[in-house]
Amino acid sequence: MTLRLRILIVTLIAAGLLSSALQAQHPSHEHDSSEVHEITLLLMPTMYPLDWTSPSSLYKSMLHIYMKTLGLKDNYLLGHVAVRLNSPLLEEPLYTAQSSKKWQERIDMVLKQRVGFGILGAALEGRVEPVEEIKHKVEVYKQRNKLAFITYRIQRGVMERILTFFKAYQDKMHNDLSPSDFYGGAFWPRYHYEGAGCSAFAFTMLDLGKLIPPEAEEWKVDVKIPMNIIGGKFNNGKKIKNRTIKRTTSWYAGNGSKNTDYVEYYVYDPSIMFDWIIAQHSNPDAGYDLVHEGNAPGLYKDARNIEFDPEEPIFMQRPDTNLFINHYYKRINLEKM
Repeated sequence: MTLRLRILIVTLIAAGLLSSALQAQHPSHEHDSSEVHEITLLLMPTMYPLDWTSPSSLYKSMLHIYMKTLGLKDNYLLGHVAVRLNSPLLEEPLYTAQSSKKWQERIDMVLKQRVGFGILGAALEGRVEPVEEIKHKVEVYKQRNKLAFITYRIQRGVMERILTFFKAYQDKMHNDLSPSDFYGGAFWPRYHYEGAGCSAFAFTMLDLGKLIPPEAEEWKVDVKIPMNIIGGKFNNGKKIKNRTIKRTTSWYAGNGSKNTDYVEYYVYDPSIMFDWIIAQHSNPDAGYDLVHEGNAPGLYKDARNIEFDPEEPIFMQRPDTNLFINHYYKRINLEKM
């Protein structure tokens, strides 16, 4: 074997090993290296702290926020999560969010029907917020120093799944209704026919690409609502008095029956997420890059290496229901699933 032939063979072997190594580092969607697909969660917290320690503290802090911000324009009373999608698959960045449609409906349920903490899981009329409305409020919150964000760079396939979900979420699915017609804290919009709260809407998009990070457990409020502070249609027409809520100084912690003695409830709280981002800028320990957009602090992570199943259904069957979901099914004339 000549020296030249040996050199050629060694070169080809090295090239093959390099190619294999590169493929191992980027197992799917090679074109992602040249395309930029990003999902950004835009966090707008409450103007004053929200205290989830107990039903009593939550009620008092909510009332305090309401009274202090009564005349404030462009305000999300209980905070908000919006989403910005940036991709070559879009003509321009897409801003979107889920919100309730009529504040009067919420007020009627609390003051007239006296549903108490049933309002946390009630299905309200909802809508996907218009792009220009979100962009305007994002700028307002930025000026108030009340905006923070987290951006994930994602694979093209994940963005395709998110955009498929976004379209289907607004399509008519049952009784000429779309999931986006409903807003509520008990929903998870990956389940068939369900609407969303603002954070569930955003986190579902992350979930489609297995992008919900371990630190999200720190952003979650997970409680059991005592049945004695849930009223209205959720509890045989019982009217909940304010003083009953004020005297309820702990969440349910007994061994009672689910949906009889208590109702499970969880939410990703935008105010907790906002504070967590601020804390990361002072003491980074979660592996994000620290970034800014104007005066808004943010975090950035390249998540293209996270594995996901492109064949997994966009929408799934809910494995179990709860008091709030069962009432929602009745409202839209859907049999219990």
